[in-house]
Amino acid sequence: MADESDTTPEPEDDVDPSDLDALLAKITDPEQVYGSTQTSSYVDPGLMGLAEETAYPAWLGIRWREIPVELQQEAWVGLRRWVDWLIAEFKITKAVIPPCWFRHSEIVAELHAAMNLEWKAWEEGAPTVNPMWMWLPQLQAMIVRLRACVDELGGCGEGKHHEPELVKRDYDEDLWEQTVFTRIETKTMDRPDAAGEATYVRVRVVDDNGEIVSESNLGGAGARRTARRDSAAVLTGDGVPGGSDAVLTTTVNQVPEVVELVWEKADSQDGPWTGFDDDGEDEDQPPADL
Repeated sequence: MADESDTTPEPEDDVDPSDLDALLAKITDPEQVYGSTQTSSYVDPGLMGLAEETAYPAWLGIRWREIPVELQQEAWVGLRRWVDWLIAEFKITKAVIPPCWFRHSEIVAELHAAMNLEWKAWEEGAPTVNPMWMWLPQLQAMIVRLRACVDELGGCGEGKHHEPELVKRDYDEDLWEQTVFTRIETKTMDRPDAAGEATYVRVRVVDDNGEIVSESNLGGAGARRTARRDSAAVLTGDGVPGGSDAVLTTTVNQVPEVVELVWEKADSQDGPWTGFDDDGEDEDQPPADL
């Protein structure tokens, strides 16, 4: 018979609401909140799925030329496997991806970029429009580009590899230095308001020791220019036969900065002249007699 002194009393289900310490202990007890510790451990819903993130290759998402040396062989193998899948999946011919594709940097660049896009298009792991909008259309565009590229390689598209020649530019180094070591900077300044006044500007070139190594010529700006006094206005237009109105257009050149166009009309060339709209011109007009 078991010793009653060794038995642990079962916790009471009911806690006195006035006993705050006992009530707090109950609501914070993991056994009370999450159940027995013999069952599966509790996982915060906010943390679920973090351990299930897709493990991308360490070299994916890196520019091909910047992949570290220690990852380059792994990258080549990974890209080869992906290209083999691409060829088989989309029935791509040698005229598009030749057997020597890995010896042509321009083709490697296309395929590496396409591999990154294909991974990205399916990254969500849920229904998505990305493959239809991005991956498949871009794949077809890449096939067109590669076909044109392989055509220029000669026999590579037929399985006869030709090692590519290094493409290098012969630069006009003087023109290069003139471009690289030229600095252009623009400032905007207000013109003086009064006629006859001017604001002068010069630029000094100062090195990192604070010494002046060059100084520009004097430049600047005079007072704001306005239109000449010989302003001219020309009136053109006519009425359409059978219509009850006429459309007139005025063109004014050398318009001063502050100007108002005042339209006037008269029954004869000698006047008297009145404002164009003084007699209710905007009111409805009766239809023209036919």
